[in-house]
Amino acid sequence: MKKLHLYHIPIAYMLLYVVAILISGIWLFLLSQGLASADILQTLTHIATTPEPKSLHNFIEVATPHMFAIGTLIFVVAHFMLFSTNVSKKFSLRISLMLFTVALFNVLAYLFISFGLVVSGWIKLFSLALFVLVFLFMLGMVAFSL
Repeated sequence: MKKLHLYHIPIAYMLLYVVAILISGIWLFLLSQGLASADILQTLTHIATTPEPKSLHNFIEVATPHMFAIGTLIFVVAHFMLFSTNVSKKFSLRISLMLFTVALFNVLAYLFISFGLVVSGWIKLFSLALFVLVFLFMLGMVAFSL
């Protein structure tokens, strides 16, 4: 980071806030898929084998706020990389673009299931896991830049 110590305060707050949003988002996803018991393995198996039926109307209803919220979150986190002196601009740009692409794939996975292109929920679980991993990597880059 630049040698201004006041940058640490909003960045540290943003890191905590984003991790809380990420955890609550994953938890809400699992709750909407039927996480009623303590057996998370059974829930993940249910999501993978028989995902909930989806329609194009539900896709639009879900995708619109997700694209806005996820895009805004990525935009804010990626812009904190502008202040980094530890990570190259080229590398942070590539990770940011990869994150936007994975987020779009995550939203489109819902569309693939609703049109019947994919009958398994593994694509949604895979896209969610990939998004979370790349996003955590980006958060790690921001934390490393502190």
